[in-house]
Amino acid sequence: MTRKSTAENLLAQILDLPEAAQTELVETLLDLRAQQLGIYQLDDDERAALAPSTEDIRLGRFPSPEDVEETLARYHPAP
Repeated sequence: MTRKSTAENLLAQILDLPEAAQTELVETLLDLRAQQLGIYQLDDDERAALAPSTEDIRLGRFPSPEDVEETLARYHPAP
């Protein structure tokens, strides 16, 4: 049996599983595919943590280049 026919057979069997198991398998397959493509999916906690930054961007609130340099110098001083 080829890899393709094995995969097709397994995918057909998914339809016989309970809905919760189908959902879990689909989510797992989507995660694996995203990993292969280098796509990262945010979870709800990560999305919530980024919301304030998204709002800052939307409102055009950015640090000045001087502020960035000052912060970098403070935490990463030159050797």
